[in-house]
Amino acid sequence: MAGAPSDFINYGLFRGEVEKEQRILLQYDRIVFQFPFYWYSCPPLLKKWFDDVLTFGWAYGPGGGNLLGKEFMLAIMTGGTEVSYRSGGDNSSTISEFLRPIEKTLARCNGTLLPAFVAYGVKRASAAELAETAAKYMEFIRSPRAVLVH
Repeated sequence: MAGAPSDFINYGLFRGEVEKEQRILLQYDRIVFQFPFYWYSCPPLLKKWFDDVLTFGWAYGPGGGNLLGKEFMLAIMTGGTEVSYRSGGDNSSTISEFLRPIEKTLARCNGTLLPAFVAYGVKRASAAELAETAAKYMEFIRSPRAVLVH
């Protein structure tokens, strides 16, 4: 993993600077999309970022091999509990089912999908629980295939 922690793309500041965003993506081997789970998906601005930056001929399609071999990871936070995101739970589906469209988008961009990191119940978590989740998250980013923690 190259680069300093400050070298991340803050999609909240994204103002249509597509070529700049694409150049940043080219610098890294592992790309982590971190976002709050919002109405069973990513926030709308992140969806716009996907639409604008991951373009035909650049990220996929003929000539679109720029992200070939990159590792993609989703890191999401939910207000709901893990139990609520199970078949038969309050949300009637698993997190994996809800994330499938985003995962398919990233797979279309020729990268390798890593397991998602999901922090459940952050809305009601204590400071100590959030600190523990943050530590697990950092370990997960370093070695996503070895850590099976939510």
